[in-house]
Amino acid sequence: MIDKKKARLYIKFIILILCLVIIVHIFSLTLSRYESASESNADIDIAFYVLNEDYQSMTLNLGKIVPRAEPYIYTFTISNEKDGKIAETDIEYELTLRMTTNLPLEYNLYMNEEDTSTKINTEGIEENIIQDEDGTYFKTLTQNKQEFKYSVSTLNKYTLVVYFPEEYNTEDYQDRIDIVEINVDAKQIIDEP
Repeated sequence: MIDKKKARLYIKFIILILCLVIIVHIFSLTLSRYESASESNADIDIAFYVLNEDYQSMTLNLGKIVPRAEPYIYTFTISNEKDGKIAETDIEYELTLRMTTNLPLEYNLYMNEEDTSTKINTEGIEENIIQDEDGTYFKTLTQNKQEFKYSVSTLNKYTLVVYFPEEYNTEDYQDRIDIVEINVDAKQIIDEP
């Protein structure tokens, strides 16, 4: 009797192990079906429309960025025209990019430049490292104020070039992400007599 009980116990144990292996295999197949990888080298269609006095913000998540020789390129535009309507007053805006400092990334910001591969344009761009009230450090890029004249349709195209050098291809930077917050603060220009 004891041998039959042991045999039944072994058979149940083997069946249990097989069931666990099958379940794990099914879950791994299911999870892998929904996983994908992509490279973020395409333009992002972000447009800020400066028609009134307002503050606009957008967050860009750099979650799948990996060290490589080629830079990552993101574009966005700021315009004083939308749907055929142009701002009826002179408007100035200030552009600020605020980035987390989780990764050793280098950022270059260009305005209305087609070739960003050879030159580094820092004219009119101020770079700072700031700490918020929680003790978190952020890098900021702030561009000098830009003006749009009333009744003249104007579009400024910005290119953000992000470098993540291959030398940082280590485990230390796995699973870290960086976030870029793009802020546009627009104000009407009022001429004082």
